[in-house]
Amino acid sequence: MFKKNIDILIIILNIIFFSYYAIQLLIFTDEFAINNLGFFNHAVAGLSEIVGIIFITFVIAYIIIMFRGIEKQLPFIFLIFIFQVLVSLNFWRYVFTNSPGETSLNIIATNAIFFSISFGDKLSELLS
Repeated sequence: MFKKNIDILIIILNIIFFSYYAIQLLIFTDEFAINNLGFFNHAVAGLSEIVGIIFITFVIAYIIIMFRGIEKQLPFIFLIFIFQVLVSLNFWRYVFTNSPGETSLNIIATNAIFFSISFGDKLSELLS
């Protein structure tokens, strides 16, 4: 099915990564917003849930890829890579400008690191 075991490992890591954030965004919306953004309102809840749904769709797509094979999936994988790069850059922007807003810089830096690791894994997958 896959030529390299590293492909399977990268896909599984991305499934875990996106599942974690999807659960946080969909089930623990209030706590996630308060801990990561510093405040909570209905607009933040709605946006958090939409991002959680997007992450769930990524998980479903990766599970399908694991069963159907990675062949001809480069456009999808590239789009997720671009998404992860942009989210990571956005988090790092807050870290480098030292403007965490309502939350702590440590929480934003942690999220930036997670997204950076995730898109680093994806880059190695795209290059293999």
